Amino acid sequence: MSIFINKNDEIVNTDSLDGDNPYLFARRIWNEHEGELKSSRTIWQITAILSLIIALSCVSGLIWQSQRSKIVPYVVAVDKLGEAAAVGRADQAAPVDKRVIRSTLASFVTDMRSVTPDAEVKRSAIFRAFGHMNPEDPATNKATEYFSNPQTSPFKRAANETVYVEIESILPQSNESWLVDWVEETRDRQGSLTGKQRMRGLLTIYIAPPTSETHEEQILRNPLGIYVRDFSFVKHM
Repeated sequence: MSIFINKNDEIVNTDSLDGDNPYLFARRIWNEHEGELKSSRTIWQITAILSLIIALSCVSGLIWQSQRSKIVPYVVAVDKLGEAAAVGRADQAAPVDKRVIRSTLASFVTDMRSVTPDAEVKRSAIFRAFGHMNPEDPATNKATEYFSNPQTSPFKRAANETVYVEIESILPQSNESWLVDWVEETRDRQGSLTGKQRMRGLLTIYIAPPTSETHEEQILRNPLGIYVRDFSFVKHM
C-alpha cells in the first residue's frame, strides 16, 4: 500500500515540478517560436527594401551619368618637328598665348569678311565664326544682321564678285580689346581685280575654357574657349 502511495507521490511531485499545464506550456513555446519567425521576417523585409532602394539609386545614378556627355579637352603643344612637347587639360591650362589669340582673330575676320563662289566653303566659314560667339553676346546679333543683309550677305555678293582677305596686323589694345587691320581684294566672277579696300576692326574678346557641361560640338569648334564679345568693322584709309 505504501509502495503505491510512494509512486503516486512521485508522480504528483513530478507534475508539480513541471509547473504549468502541459497544453499551455506547449502553446507558449509555439507562440514564442511564431514571434521569432515574425521578427526575423520583418528584419529581412526591411533589409530587402533598403537593398532595393540602394540598387535603384545606383542604377538611376549610372543612367544619369551615362546620359551626360562629359568631354575633357586637352591642349597639346608641339615642337618644330611636330612632336608633342607638352600636354595639359584645357580647363586647367595656363592663360592662352597671345599668338593663339592672334591666329584665332585672323581666322575670325577672314571667315566673316571673305566672299567665295563655293557656298559650302562659305557656310563652313560662317559656322567657324559663330563657334567663337555666344548667343547672348552683341557679336552674335551683329554677325546675324551682317550675313542676313542682302547688301552684305556673302551668298548674294558671290553671284557677282569674290573677296579675298589679307590680314596685315593684329595688335592688343588692352587685355580684352584687339585692333585688326586687313585689306580686302575684290574681283569679278571673271577674275579681274575691281578694287582694294583697307579695313580696320576692333574686337573685344574673353576666354571661357570648356567645362564638363560644354557640348562636344562647341569644344571641337572652339577648344580653347576664345570668344568675341563684340566687334566693329570700318573702312580705313
